[in-house]
Amino acid sequence: MVFVLLALFLGQFGSGVYDLVFSNFLRDAQHLDVEMRGFIELPRELPGILSLFVVGMLFMFNEVRMAGVACLLMFGGMYALALCGPGTGLWVLSAWILTVSLGQHVLMGMIDTIVIHTARPENRSLRLGQMKALGTAASLLGALCVWIKWKFNQSFAVDFFIMGGVCLLAAVLLSRVKTPVFPKRRGWRECFVFKRRYTVYYGLEILHGIRKQLYLTFGFWLMVSTLGQSPEHIGKTLLIAGVVGLGTQPLIGWSIKRFGERNVTIFDSIALSLLCLAYAFAPGLLPSHWAVAVVTTCFVLDNLLFALGMARSTYVARICERPEEITPSIYTGLAINHVASISYGVLGGLIWMSTGGPQAVFLIGGLATAGAGLVARHMDAPPRKGEA
Repeated sequence: MVFVLLALFLGQFGSGVYDLVFSNFLRDAQHLDVEMRGFIELPRELPGILSLFVVGMLFMFNEVRMAGVACLLMFGGMYALALCGPGTGLWVLSAWILTVSLGQHVLMGMIDTIVIHTARPENRSLRLGQMKALGTAASLLGALCVWIKWKFNQSFAVDFFIMGGVCLLAAVLLSRVKTPVFPKRRGWRECFVFKRRYTVYYGLEILHGIRKQLYLTFGFWLMVSTLGQSPEHIGKTLLIAGVVGLGTQPLIGWSIKRFGERNVTIFDSIALSLLCLAYAFAPGLLPSHWAVAVVTTCFVLDNLLFALGMARSTYVARICERPEEITPSIYTGLAINHVASISYGVLGGLIWMSTGGPQAVFLIGGLATAGAGLVARHMDAPPRKGEA
């Protein structure tokens, strides 16, 4: 497991650096406007749906080997993007963005499933919190590297070449280590699970898909385009978020065990609704330097609140009828999440262009996050000690 954890750390490090420079790459190297930035979310988020089918095709592999395939996809896509010069055709650019993103999304789900299958049921949230902290450490190192590197070198190609190599190393490690025993699926049909019992989980994933775009797309674009911040500033911001997250994410894992998935998810929805108001109005109501400070603070808090999403993974793992259904159910939720995410990525870009600002985009997102709190009220409570 030490080598598995090391490889997952490297995979998340490479993926984190890629995400960090992605918006600036599109603006500065490919010269895309906000409308095209919204549309580029289609190849970036479509793999969230495709990952369900990739996992189905790889049913003969266990979760660790699938994570290795994910790292190989990231390696190939990043090396191709490093070779894409200014003015690269949108279809070519989209194909390589899709390749990297497919690897990221397969890895994203596999990390949760590896932890869930290897931890005792009562300790799943604690172990997920510790794993999130490991991922945060990887992102923290990535933010530090971008911050330092961009002081001396402003080449996106260098970023992609180095991070692709890191992902290749992770894939090699994951292909060579002796892995734990995971529940086996006898055929590809067992990799597709969609049941009425999991309706609340699916609803939460739909609303989280919208919430995710507020941070990963429009939050970054607000910092880069509206407020004119550089990769160096974003790197410093995520560095701060990473330092704080190293301590808070294990604590979040403990809070899920202590207070339950329902209460944690409701708290998440309230906090995110308040952040959406700040995102929407700070750039227009405050002087420039104060707006940057407020949005940067929101960015840090938003990054930290993402860890509360592990409550959805522990919830669906707890209500799954068979251990073999855990991995497919998580990927079904991931696919549903990305249908909503892709839709709002395109819609949000059009709204931003038509209204000339971010207010409507974040206010609509705020309504979605408030709705998640209402849906979370229907989450099944865990059985009390002594109950069957």
